[in-house]
Amino acid sequence: QDELTKQHGFTVVNFDRLGVGLSDPYPSSFNKQPPSAADVAREMNFVMSHCESVLQTKNKWICVGGSMGANVATAFMTLYPNRIGGFFNLDGLPHAFLQIQCKKFLKDGQMIMNMTRRLRWTGLPRLAFRLALQSTLPVMGDAFTTRQLIGVMCRDQFFVATGLEYTTLMSCCDLECAAWGKQATTECNDESLRLLASLAPDESVIINEGKGIMPRSVTTERSKSELGATYLTRADDEFMAFEETFRSLALKNPDDVDKTKTHCNWPTPPKHPVGNFVGGVESDTTIIYPLAPQFKELVVRVLCAREYTGLEREYTQDARNHAAARCTLQTLMSDDGKVYYYPRLSHLNLWQQVTEVVAITFEMSTAIQEQECKRHF
Repeated sequence: QDELTKQHGFTVVNFDRLGVGLSDPYPSSFNKQPPSAADVAREMNFVMSHCESVLQTKNKWICVGGSMGANVATAFMTLYPNRIGGFFNLDGLPHAFLQIQCKKFLKDGQMIMNMTRRLRWTGLPRLAFRLALQSTLPVMGDAFTTRQLIGVMCRDQFFVATGLEYTTLMSCCDLECAAWGKQATTECNDESLRLLASLAPDESVIINEGKGIMPRSVTTERSKSELGATYLTRADDEFMAFEETFRSLALKNPDDVDKTKTHCNWPTPPKHPVGNFVGGVESDTTIIYPLAPQFKELVVRVLCAREYTGLEREYTQDARNHAAARCTLQTLMSDDGKVYYYPRLSHLNLWQQVTEVVAITFEMSTAIQEQECKRHF
């Protein structure tokens, strides 16, 4: 954020959603119910509209979604179309991963969280967190220190928010899948998923600013979590035939969206206090806008990390394939889309690559300006 402002004069808005990070806790009226995809999209719309009125501008935004933020951003687009000019997916979590984590948390995690919350005054949770983090921190690299993580985890709000986040993010994912229709990776057959997951990224990059490994270099290396040893390209006959058919599946009319696909894979979907939602959207009134025509007009960049050391038990090969396929889907449907792939970085390491993120954001800004010039002339 600081570098974008200092180097390029960008106006950067960075916000924590209600109940997350440093924002206020959820109001008591929520009764600890998970916010829906519609709720978080409305929050994002409120922040953006407020900033537009303060800045007195109607310029389109570049939306940078890191991890879960990418899911919130796509949910926003399904309910508030054509508000952004660029979408920067910083290793957003795929539907399959959230399914695994959501079900696991609802089964085991909530009970542990409630118990830990009650014992917080004894100091035992802090000790337990420190021991648990010993195996997790190497995966995170230099993204966070032990003290930072324990400080966040010992806040009362953490116990409430963590339990709600997975269900909220499942709602966002289901809404996104509904807006992609038959193009959603969850709708693909095995062969389509293989082709999408095997398409070559625009660049495979070796870099790690956190470890001081410079300069940046481009490689053909793949990580062990990827499919096979070779990439497909869009020029391959096999992929060209698939792409033509795949593009024909794109939804264009909101009436084509199947709202029944927006239910969440929860044991019992909660009733939200501000309305009865089906997977996060009001089933009778909310219009869901297809993503395919929006992505066609967007400048899209995807940064994906592929080092899953320490997560193999939970993150199956099928989930990894969905992650790679989703990267391809988002860039394939854009007239200006690129995937940057980092085979040696973990999910959290990727956020430390400040130089890389700043350079690609500036590249997106330039591309959007060029698009606008072409439209006017």
